[in-house]
Amino acid sequence: MRPEGKKPTLQALNGLAKAFDLMKYDIGLLAQSEADVFHDAGATSENWRKTEEIVPFTIIKSSNGDKIGFLRFPSLPKGEDIPSGNLIKKISKAVKNEQNNVRLIVGLSDWGWVGEREYLAQNPDFVPDFLFGSGRGSGVTGRIEANGRCAWVRPYDKGRTVSEVLLFGWPERSASFAWKELGNFKALSIGLGDQYHDNPDVSAILQ
Repeated sequence: MRPEGKKPTLQALNGLAKAFDLMKYDIGLLAQSEADVFHDAGATSENWRKTEEIVPFTIIKSSNGDKIGFLRFPSLPKGEDIPSGNLIKKISKAVKNEQNNVRLIVGLSDWGWVGEREYLAQNPDFVPDFLFGSGRGSGVTGRIEANGRCAWVRPYDKGRTVSEVLLFGWPERSASFAWKELGNFKALSIGLGDQYHDNPDVSAILQ
């Protein structure tokens, strides 16, 4: 999908979706640009990965029944790297409407480092408890933003890392609450080196 690259084939897209399904993810964000590529090729993406337009908010339950909400951010318009004020207000409204219905809200974004950093720098009235970012730019390992109300996590590019977040307590819906690294959460960036073996079923599909 790089601007200078060739469009992926139907076979490649179907193989990619099948490989992702083998990894048994629970939930994911499908960027609008990705959805367009799948649509144009006549391919079908994984059923757990949705665009914000189709499924903006999804709730899953923890092992003891607590609800965790995942808020998909709309993709930015083509050619724009920074979210508009109206888009930030839309997200704030969604967070406000949902945060009392779940124990934790995780934002899922494909905006890239620049767009996510600008969003958090605006310090909106309502932000997700965690922002799991993706797209162009550097990785981020649990940076605390928005006056301590949001922890920002991004894996490093080219599939070199995965991010892990350990949560030691639910956030409090009070003005004094703030995330504290190694206090109420811990974020890890796990490098995918030679110590991790390829999944043979996934390798067979990608070949």
